[in-house]
Amino acid sequence: MEQDISKNQFIQLYTNESDAIYRFCLLRTSDKDVAVDLMQDTFMRFWNVLSQGEKKVENKRAFLFTVARNSIIDWYRKKKTLSLDALAEGSETDAETFMPVGQKKEDIEMTHEAKFLLERIRELDPLYQQVVYLRFVEGLGPKDIAEIIGESANVVSVRINRGLQQLRKVAGYDEEQP
Repeated sequence: MEQDISKNQFIQLYTNESDAIYRFCLLRTSDKDVAVDLMQDTFMRFWNVLSQGEKKVENKRAFLFTVARNSIIDWYRKKKTLSLDALAEGSETDAETFMPVGQKKEDIEMTHEAKFLLERIRELDPLYQQVVYLRFVEGLGPKDIAEIIGESANVVSVRINRGLQQLRKVAGYDEEQP
């Protein structure tokens, strides 16, 4: 078994990146418990890939975000299937089944403006949400984001630029000054 990371390096990586992966999952799911589960699942999948020696991971941070993104997609697919099954059975459901639960941010220390902008990012076109979040909240560069979402760095740069323009409009920063 060939590993490109030791147990201590994995623990250090977990310590450094778990909060960022958690925030990424929380922003996409709006559920603290689900975000914790997805974050833990991300690191378990990462460890399994490393321990099985399936592939060499060059950029560990980008790989973690890719795994988290795929886990979130799987979670939404599973949730949609369960909700549709409940409807087909005629069981009572409420609007919360289909709407994201309100995100409580008291445990994420940010300024009022940063909280406001995070909420505005959720209003962006889905094409821009993820790249703007990864670029400005998680601090990833276009090359890393491109690796995560499977696009070219040029496409990512264009999406970041257009996403920022859209964010300025939704946040009210793009209005004409008198």
